[in-house]
This record gives sequence, C-alpha cells and structure tokens, in this order.
Amino acid sequence: MSMPSGRTGVATRALLLTMLVALASVAALGASGGQNNGKEAGAKESKGIVMALSPSSRSVDQGQSAAFDATVSSAGGFSGPVTYSVSGLPAGATAAWSPSSGTLNSGSSTKMNLTVSTSPITPAGKYDFTVTGTGGTIQSNPAKAQLHVKEVKRNFGVSGSLTGALAPGISLPIDLQIANPENKNIAVTSLSASISQVVRTPAAVGAGLPCSAADYNITQYTGTYPITVQPGSTSLSALGIPQGSWPRISMLDTLQLQDGCKGATLQLSYSGTGQAN
Repeated sequence: MSMPSGRTGVATRALLLTMLVALASVAALGASGGQNNGKEAGAKESKGIVMALSPSSRSVDQGQSAAFDATVSSAGGFSGPVTYSVSGLPAGATAAWSPSSGTLNSGSSTKMNLTVSTSPITPAGKYDFTVTGTGGTIQSNPAKAQLHVKEVKRNFGVSGSLTGALAPGISLPIDLQIANPENKNIAVTSLSASISQVVRTPAAVGAGLPCSAADYNITQYTGTYPITVQPGSTSLSALGIPQGSWPRISMLDTLQLQDGCKGATLQLSYSGTGQAN
C-alpha cells in the first residue's frame, strides 16, 4: 500500500515542476516583450522637413500671376536654414518666394508666399508642379499643386500696303499697321500675310494674258515675339522693328510670259493672334 502512495507523490511533484517551468517561460516572454516595447517607445523620429502648399490649384489668365501659401515645419528636431525650390512650371512661367528662405528651430514652423507669374506666351493648359524645401542634406516631402493657365485672346487689326511697283525679281517690304482697340496693351504672338486675289488690267484680261498668285512669293515676318502694342494704332516701323524683319512680297522671274501681271493689283490678307498683357 505504501508503494502506490509514493508513486502518487512523485507524479504530483513532476506535475508541479512542469507548471513552474511553464510559468517561468511565460514570465520570461513577458519581460522580453516589455523590453521590446520599451525600445520601440523610446525610438527617436528622424530629422526632417515637412512642406505643405495651399490651395491645391489656381486658375490664371495668360500674362497674369497666381499666389499660393506654403508652410514648412521642423520634424524630429531638425533646425537650420531652409531654401525653397519649384519644378514643373510651364514655359514662360516663373516662381518668386517671399521670403526667399527661412530658418527653422526644433519643432517650429514658418509660412511664406509663393507667386507664380506667367507670360503672354505661356501655353494654355493645366500644369502640376512641385515645391520642396532643402536644409543641408535634408529635403522635404514634395508638396504638389496645379496651375491652370487660361488662354486670353484680344481683337486687333492688321493692315499693310506696298510702297512701290513690283517687277520680276523685285522684292518690297510691307510695313504692317497694327490697330489695338483695347484699353490695355496687347502682346501680338503671330503675324502673317497672304495674297487673296490678283486683279489683272482689262487689257490683260481681254488679251488672255495670265497672272496669278503663283507669280509672287511672300516672306513672313521674321522678328521676335511677342510684339507689345499699346492702345491705338502703330506700325512695325514706329515700333522700331528693323526692316529686315518685316514681311516681304516679291515677283518671281519665271520662264513663262508674265505680261499679264503688268499693272495688276494685288489684294493682300493679314492675320495674327495676340493676348492681353
């Protein structure tokens, strides 16, 4: 009878030992987990710069400006001077910061204004652009916004005439006259001339002598654009544009009989485009 009792005591002690080992394992895991959590909680945030831009989009007419508000903040204890940059603007557009740079202290932030200016020849369209802040080797997140450039067209008149007679091999300049009926300057971005009709003399018509636009050639304006035209009327010569840049018309010297062009009148057509400054 004593042997079964001894075996039961051994089994009881073995079970108790197993439970103690299990409890020790759980305690060890808990201590390990607590140490890991402590390390994670004590981890420091990396130094950085945070950039924000508002509003997210602006619409502007060609030749006008749009304003954005920017905020740059210190992260992770960053401190030092910060410069700003812009990328992705369309052709003819420029960016200006006010102030142009700033200095951050740990945990601080600063505000500045971004003005995006377009030109009369900035292509119309929607453009996504990005601003960033840089302090030493640290660069901020890219803050994005959109600039919507709207096309602005203005009416103006173009005319011109020749100051001499054409003959085979002769070329004459056309001093274009430009009339601006608007109450603000116009930036002319293109000019062109063409022959709309050749009117022969009655004698040439009666004799059946031909003459057409094919007997002539027009060289278009080769000067720079845009041409700024103030309200009122002016001309290429009055604007100080060299005669070598004016459009020219010449009569070709061909192998065919051109007697039908003697005394003929050329009717010219002009066209152009422009935007308000």
